[in-house]
Amino acid sequence: MTAMPVDQRTSNVIGVASVFLDNSFNAMAFAGMHRAARERGYELLLSYGSPRSIVERGVALRRVAGWIAMYSTDGLEELISGGAPAVIFCAPALGARCPVVRAENHDSVHRLVDHLVGLGRRRIAYIGKATSDDFIERGAAFDEALRARGIEPDLNLLSSFEDCTIVYTERRLGELLDRDGRFCDAIVAGNDEMAIGAIHALRARGYRVPEDIAVVGFDDISVAQHCEPPLTTMRQGPELLGRVAVERIIDLIEGRAPDRLVTRVPAELVVRRSCGSPAWEALLPAQQDDEDRDDWERDLLRRMNAVLAGPTHLGPGERPLVWPEAEVIARGLGAALAGAEPPEVAELERAFGAAVAYSDRIEILLAVVGQVEQTAAALTAALAGAPAPDVARRVKAFLDRVRLSQQRALAASERRGVRSLERLVRANMDMSRLLSPGPAWFDERLGWLKHTAVRVGCLALWANDRDQDGPELIIDSVHTGDPGVAALVGCRYKAGHFPPPELMEAASPDEPSGYLVMVPLLNGRRDWGALVLGGLHVESFADNLQPLSMWVSLLVAAFERHDMEDALHAERDMLAAAYERERALSSTVRELGCPVIPLLPGVLLISLIGAIDASRAQQITEAVLSGVAREGARWVLLDVTGVPLVDADTAAALVQTAQATRLLGARVSLVGVGPAMAQRMVSLGIELQGISIFQSLAAAIDKLTRRAV
Repeated sequence: MTAMPVDQRTSNVIGVASVFLDNSFNAMAFAGMHRAARERGYELLLSYGSPRSIVERGVALRRVAGWIAMYSTDGLEELISGGAPAVIFCAPALGARCPVVRAENHDSVHRLVDHLVGLGRRRIAYIGKATSDDFIERGAAFDEALRARGIEPDLNLLSSFEDCTIVYTERRLGELLDRDGRFCDAIVAGNDEMAIGAIHALRARGYRVPEDIAVVGFDDISVAQHCEPPLTTMRQGPELLGRVAVERIIDLIEGRAPDRLVTRVPAELVVRRSCGSPAWEALLPAQQDDEDRDDWERDLLRRMNAVLAGPTHLGPGERPLVWPEAEVIARGLGAALAGAEPPEVAELERAFGAAVAYSDRIEILLAVVGQVEQTAAALTAALAGAPAPDVARRVKAFLDRVRLSQQRALAASERRGVRSLERLVRANMDMSRLLSPGPAWFDERLGWLKHTAVRVGCLALWANDRDQDGPELIIDSVHTGDPGVAALVGCRYKAGHFPPPELMEAASPDEPSGYLVMVPLLNGRRDWGALVLGGLHVESFADNLQPLSMWVSLLVAAFERHDMEDALHAERDMLAAAYERERALSSTVRELGCPVIPLLPGVLLISLIGAIDASRAQQITEAVLSGVAREGARWVLLDVTGVPLVDADTAAALVQTAQATRLLGARVSLVGVGPAMAQRMVSLGIELQGISIFQSLAAAIDKLTRRAV
């Protein structure tokens, strides 16, 4: 299948094909992509899967003007065969047609190795995912960096790790430590999750970090500063990576050729306790000789912004204000010095809330407060001789407000994370109802989303009656407060034109998470359709997409369960119908197996076929007695020619039938007793008292007709 062409002059949708969604790094990268897209008048649609899987399913191919392929280029040539351009994100180049945006791995790893060697570490190991191009590239840079410093890179363990998660790394490194003991004095991990897993494995075996073995990572995800000990890492700029990728794809969509094939985004070394302690002064911007000491408010604002933004290649006069809200703090210090009323704690807390939103690194936020304290101390000392004896008291009171506001802003951020987890637990409890029998599956398949921060949700299922022009998706249910989106339930869309514009608009595009994420609902057995979510990670799980994989897994499990239940119900109904048919057939066979035939006046013939058990013996007795009474018969011929075996029970049943028949005034004769049956009856000592025997039906008829004459 090849991708269909899109009119790039009218489409403003940028598609992102990613084989990974659910981690902090990707969430930040997506936020950067979304912001950049909105600034240029474009929308973002994330599709979980490789380019090849997207082509095979055919969803959104006619909606997207250009693609960003993240981490995998498998099937990318087919995806863009209809003419759409593409940019590759953190994956190898694919010819000159597709620009590449990726992290700067070479120099970053050299800086990590320099840091470790500077601390006296010589037995340095590298761990990374063997199938990831970034990890492979970092591994090659690791080997080069060690050799450049006269160290043999004999502990590159790239081939020993198949995954890059915390749990997997903890288990796998633990196996190596159990086998080889303390085989290194430092570990360079290909990402932060592997570094944190390594710390867990080391501490579980009694090793101290960093005293016995130092650990460094790559990415600086949010949890890196909160693990124990806090993680030294290379801080990538995922938002900047995402922004650059979007700018490249928009240039291609609008007909501008890229100025380079590969763009590398640099990383920053962040030193924490897992490998050395950070020098506090390194967080502070250098004092500039040309500073205007009379304009201390402007200078304080610049210094607070510089601390929050971190190191940059820009000069002091070129740095943009990443935290303009800090002006409230500088102005408040001025008010305290002048004896005016400073800002209230709530206003200061809002200002620090903006800082926390930009960076929740605790050491950075403390360094910001340190800047205010240093400036306040210098200004208070300069005013010591002025006629304002209470200036120190007012400044101290203001600084107490600043510290309180910073702590409240951090606490508010933590509370949002806790509320997010509480909502996630409630959502999961609701989702568990989908896995149990009940009306929830049919009434509210997306009802659990009310416990999340997701703004809009849509469950679309493949239509069973496939149209000749291609597969279609039917919107099964939605989660929304927008009546226009709610009206989409039951609507059908060609796969290539899904999702509809109404869903894109409902995702609140002006928010950092105002894009759509589309995840296929499938397993190895079946493809049910897609789950589409908008405004996904505003508060959910702090700043990542980890709940998404869990939600999709539970939905797929629910579909699988109810499919199995439907199959079991269908099989049960089929078996019940088969049982009823068997009963009817059995009844028919029994009726045919004991026919009552008026043979001559006053004579009934009952031809018996098949084995005679207790139930059938009762049926024979009832049939004979009923026939005798109905026909007024005086003679009954039981033809046993078709009975394969006469045993004691069969003989007893025949004797009982004869006795009951004599009570009605009729006689019973056996017809068709051959040599084998006669011998069998003799060997069993069977005596058929009162029952006459005929070898054949002809003999019986001859006897009866002569008797009648």
